[in-house]
Amino acid sequence: MKQGTVEKIVNGGWGLVRSDEGVVFLNYVIPGEEVVYRIKDRARGVLWGELLQVLEPSPQRVAPPCPYFGQCGGCVFQHIDYPRQLKIKKQILQDDLERIGHYKTPLPDVVESPPYHNRVRARMKGQDDGKIGFIKKGTNQVLPIQQCLLFPDAVSRFLEQWNQQPDPPFFHQLDIFYNPQQKKIYVNLSHPPQEHQLKKLFPFTNVIFIWPGSVQSGVSPLTINDYLYYVGPDVFFQVNPFQWSNMLEAVDAFLEPAESMIDLYCGVGFFIPLLLHKAREIVGVESYGPSVALAQKAFPQVEFFKAPTEKFYFPEADTLVMDPPRSGLSKHVMKRICNGGYRKLIYVSCSSATFGRDLAVLTQNGFKAAHLKVFDLFPQTPHLETISLLVRD
Repeated sequence: MKQGTVEKIVNGGWGLVRSDEGVVFLNYVIPGEEVVYRIKDRARGVLWGELLQVLEPSPQRVAPPCPYFGQCGGCVFQHIDYPRQLKIKKQILQDDLERIGHYKTPLPDVVESPPYHNRVRARMKGQDDGKIGFIKKGTNQVLPIQQCLLFPDAVSRFLEQWNQQPDPPFFHQLDIFYNPQQKKIYVNLSHPPQEHQLKKLFPFTNVIFIWPGSVQSGVSPLTINDYLYYVGPDVFFQVNPFQWSNMLEAVDAFLEPAESMIDLYCGVGFFIPLLLHKAREIVGVESYGPSVALAQKAFPQVEFFKAPTEKFYFPEADTLVMDPPRSGLSKHVMKRICNGGYRKLIYVSCSSATFGRDLAVLTQNGFKAAHLKVFDLFPQTPHLETISLLVRD
């Protein structure tokens, strides 16, 4: 056993403790706490520890309300009160952007979210007995759960009903989307159910099941800021409904009237209606076919390019809007953007590390981060969402 003081929280939610053997990373701690721990693993000069005891708890330490906290691989900050979470997450973002992206401008205040019941999309996994849940921390095993405090209560009731069945049908994966306007749950099953399994699914009210080859439609209409979208459980959509309007307003504030705009990684077209108000020619780029179909259904006047962004032809345009995956921009896409003569970029990111990396490259190629806004889409986790306006003279 060893003893030390938590210096700060770094990317991934890990608490940093300095020891005579080197830097140790621990979960479930708060800066300033005196803790007892043991070394569990050593990898490439990094020590990974397990928290054994908190000798001097922080005043911001709270009792985690979720019975699965510490076992589930999702939340890592439930032991920290929400105001302190925001300060820690903002510092993580600031550190990453300074260290990786060489961005030293102080960050604005984080746009807050309700700490719980703030998520309407999730991917659940099934275990051999049919019970569903999330992946257990540090393993590839499924942790069956009766509720998730990040979900609306309706989704937790669905999970409880499913896992309390004496013999629930097995599905490797269930993609869930809750429409807060319809009060309906859409569930995409990993494979078609058998006829006898359908009877087990019937007791669930306000739940629509779909599966590959299903004739039943999983398309869910959703209106945000008077814009009509079509969403499904098997496509990407921003998870936090309390930030939908805030994100749209942020991007809209960065847009100016222009002749042409391109929306890279556009999904079902979350930002497309904003572009329709500002530009005459719009191209949306998305690789996932079902997302493109829903985007075309909502915005038939827009040209959509169904292919990976790496295969896009990158025509001239006044503005690029991009919301890439957590991995950020590939080297090929970055090269096309930097060599394309584009003057204005709006970059939406959920990863401070990859955004910092991409920001450094864009800065080297003449872009400057003119404005940046920060949103907490993922309370109880170390992640923040950023929307940045980058301009080039």
